Amino acid sequence: MIQRDSLARHTLDTLPFNIAVMDDEGTILFTNRAWDEFAGVGPNERGELVGVNYFESMDTDSDEYAKQALDGLFAVIDGDREVFTLEYPCHSPNEKRWFLMRAAPLPDHDEGSLVVAHIDITQRKLAEIRARKQRRELEHLVSRIDGLVEGVMEEVLLADSRDEIEQTVCEKLFGVDPYVCAWVGQVDLRTETFSPTTAACEAFENDVELPLGADDPAVRAAETGEAQIIQDTTEVDLADIHQTTLLGEPGAIASFPLVYGETRYGVLTVAATEAEAFDERELAVLNVLARAASTAINAIEGRRILTSDSVIEVEVQLRDEGLVFGDLAREFDATLSYEGSLYEDDDSVTMLFVVEDADPEAVVAAASERDDVNAATQVSEGEDGSVVEMTVDEPPVVSALAERGVETTDITAAGGQVEITLEMPASADTRAVIEQLTDLYPSTDLLTRRERERREQTKQELVADIEDRLTDRQRLALQKAYLGGFFDWPRNISGEDLAESMDISPSTYHQHLRAAERKVLATLFEE
Repeated sequence: MIQRDSLARHTLDTLPFNIAVMDDEGTILFTNRAWDEFAGVGPNERGELVGVNYFESMDTDSDEYAKQALDGLFAVIDGDREVFTLEYPCHSPNEKRWFLMRAAPLPDHDEGSLVVAHIDITQRKLAEIRARKQRRELEHLVSRIDGLVEGVMEEVLLADSRDEIEQTVCEKLFGVDPYVCAWVGQVDLRTETFSPTTAACEAFENDVELPLGADDPAVRAAETGEAQIIQDTTEVDLADIHQTTLLGEPGAIASFPLVYGETRYGVLTVAATEAEAFDERELAVLNVLARAASTAINAIEGRRILTSDSVIEVEVQLRDEGLVFGDLAREFDATLSYEGSLYEDDDSVTMLFVVEDADPEAVVAAASERDDVNAATQVSEGEDGSVVEMTVDEPPVVSALAERGVETTDITAAGGQVEITLEMPASADTRAVIEQLTDLYPSTDLLTRRERERREQTKQELVADIEDRLTDRQRLALQKAYLGGFFDWPRNISGEDLAESMDISPSTYHQHLRAAERKVLATLFEE
């Protein structure tokens, strides 16, 4: 019996719970090691708590939990309850703690009638508190943006214009607490600035221009195509436009790029007068709204493109060395004007230029010595300039942009600089085109960007029909004859000279030319 009691005591000492055995009057008969350690009893003082009345130590006058505990213990002693449990706080100056009291009667025994255990449930309570906090935050989030996604999507997809889409999104967001501003901004490549186009705010400055490259969330979102989040504005230096939208108060800023595919339409920025206002779920919702707006804008722009004959015309200026036509113009203080390109059977390209204010033979000789020119020839000479052709593997600028559907309509090299006119569909991302050019030629400057009516479609159809009929050799023969002055009177060049430029016999050249002329006339006069 003594050995069995000793084993039970050692077993209780190994448990991490505070355990005590007491009689029906509350006098402590036994405590395990965990109970003693919690009470501050050292290893050499074990047994000091035996004989202490546990019930009398409970402050039932000022502690509601103590009163509940004492009532529960008497209920177990009186047989009214088989088990009594109570969760209660037991905080120290340094930490928050919670315990579970569990009391149960002992079997009939001479030495005691009640066993009480106190179990540390702090980790469980902390987890419950976190869960309740997250639930409250989620409820708060839902109450703030309830119906926002559905409402925005429904309205933007039914909008008739890009302005209406932007205004709808901004106004819907502005109506959500604690957002005090929602605005859309766009990049102006001509001035290299970022500025607002639409806003719904308590306070706003419409005439602000932020330089590209500025350390600003909206500008960074425009340049990187990635969302930029500032959860606490007191930790950063914000541009005046953000200080205004936040009413001079600390808060949070979130900027989302409006992007569809490779096309960037601007940036949506939301300001809130609460730090840490944007949690992960809220950011996900705002990102969805930005994508919905981008999709709707793309659809509007697509419909506009299909129903209009407009194109974007861009003029840029380059001063880089290494461009063959720019280098030749600089070397001879001449003007070189681009007349078009001819694509040869061997995949090389012949670029034709009118050379003014320079000896064409000297220009041809200098071009022939360049590594980036396979061959150079003077095609004709006239009062307004001489036509020179240069064969290259890839025409500078022209081939770099062709994959984007950008047509190089004019190149003029003079005075140490090159001005190039580009034409692209209205759906093209002008900024991406300029960025690609700048990567290749760092000196690229945007001179003008304008939207104009597309050239007459009937003319394009006619040209396309003619080109479909002509073989490559027939087209080359016809183009060389036209550009070389063969159809002028008096002629500036002979058929023999043109044949020599194509490295074929005169009779073969004239066969190609007559066949081309017949096909062009047939296209014009056939019903």
